[in-house]
Amino acid sequence: MASLLYPGNTLSQRVLQDAVWALETNLRLSPPQRRQTCLRLDGGFGTDENLDWVLRRGYRLLAKTKSGRRAGAWGRRVTDWQELIPQKRWAAIPDQQLQFCVPTRTLALRWLNKQGKLKHALLVTTDLASPVELLCQTYNLRGGAEIDIRADKQGLLLTQRRKRAWHAQEMLMLLNDLAHNFIVSFRQIALFDTPLAQFGSYRLIQDVFNIPGEVVFEADRLVELRLKQTHPYADCLAQALLRLWDHHS
Repeated sequence: MASLLYPGNTLSQRVLQDAVWALETNLRLSPPQRRQTCLRLDGGFGTDENLDWVLRRGYRLLAKTKSGRRAGAWGRRVTDWQELIPQKRWAAIPDQQLQFCVPTRTLALRWLNKQGKLKHALLVTTDLASPVELLCQTYNLRGGAEIDIRADKQGLLLTQRRKRAWHAQEMLMLLNDLAHNFIVSFRQIALFDTPLAQFGSYRLIQDVFNIPGEVVFEADRLVELRLKQTHPYADCLAQALLRLWDHHS
């Protein structure tokens, strides 16, 4: 996980290139690896210029475009909608297609919002063969990342901790990234086959990492960790900590 700090009024479309540079730097993506990487982007990032820039970098793409008015105009001209969810969500391939530096397909999306009004969007993909329904399902998988972000906001109290100084806020953000990465690693290494493996960040922090106990040191060396025996997760966490200790020994 990597985070970048910007002023609060910065638009998503302005930070896409920085985010992609950070992705390439942290993962050390070579050109062949970029050609095997598909970026799923929300509409806030999806200006035509941004999408063309991503495609020129060699990435695969599955992205919603930013222009709501254009999507509405295109959607109103579509007549052969494919129903994805009965009476609620539809998709189609419009006759008109957006043009970029590499071959792409443009999909039109239509759905009913909570107020019962029809909304439209355009989806751009480098996948020229997969069925429309599968592409829509793949795009919706991005929801897993949104769940992780929401869990961090709740568990790590991201919305409640703020610093006025820029560098202090940046340091707080990096500490949050460190905490996030630790929780993910801890779940994968120590909890993978336990009842706690499905706990999100919020439940781990509030219910598991808060188990009362004592830490015993001798000559600045950790020699014993005692957890409250009556806590429902104490035994499970004790075994997980032993596994974590063995993994790093």
